[in-house]
Amino acid sequence: MPYLAHPPLQRLIAALPVDDHAPEVAAQPWREPCARAGQAALHDALFAGRPAIRIPRGWLRQGDPAPGLRVLAALLSGSPRPGDHRWLARLPAITAAAVPPARCWPDYRNTLAAAGLPGLAAASRLAHFLGQEVEGRPALILDARIRRICGRQRWTELAELGDLAGPAAARLYPGYVRLLHAIAEAGGYRADQLEFFLAELGDAF
Repeated sequence: MPYLAHPPLQRLIAALPVDDHAPEVAAQPWREPCARAGQAALHDALFAGRPAIRIPRGWLRQGDPAPGLRVLAALLSGSPRPGDHRWLARLPAITAAAVPPARCWPDYRNTLAAAGLPGLAAASRLAHFLGQEVEGRPALILDARIRRICGRQRWTELAELGDLAGPAAARLYPGYVRLLHAIAEAGGYRADQLEFFLAELGDAF
């Protein structure tokens, strides 16, 4: 297995401009789902008449005076095309659950699930962009791509995260956050840069 501690990889990860990563989201595919869910005003505020927008990570982290707009943007940036969008009708409840600081990760995830957002990837995405902490460390995104890489035992330093590919992923999420922060500290870069590397380039080396 390759090592994340390989110096050229460390330099690559440290150079990743994560805050500038800006997925493009088209307005039209979301217009009707948002309207049916009673979220047309938020859709219009987010897209402002443009056919498509880019949603930078840095902007999501800085926050927005309208929390619902920020939550909608964070979720759309992770799912540029509508799939299962039943959560749109529960957006106010999801926003109310996502924004306040959480006592612990299980509480945060369970509260979001009760509000209408059950997925681990979406919950970790909101935790990350809304500044939640997990055991005193900034939350990180954990999506299907990273779970798959961990399950394949792709990187030596991530060997202990093999079970993330299975049904225990939500329970193991704090360990994922803890390990990525430790690896990042040792490598001289930010943990979100490592998360981004794994999601976008984790299978490329």
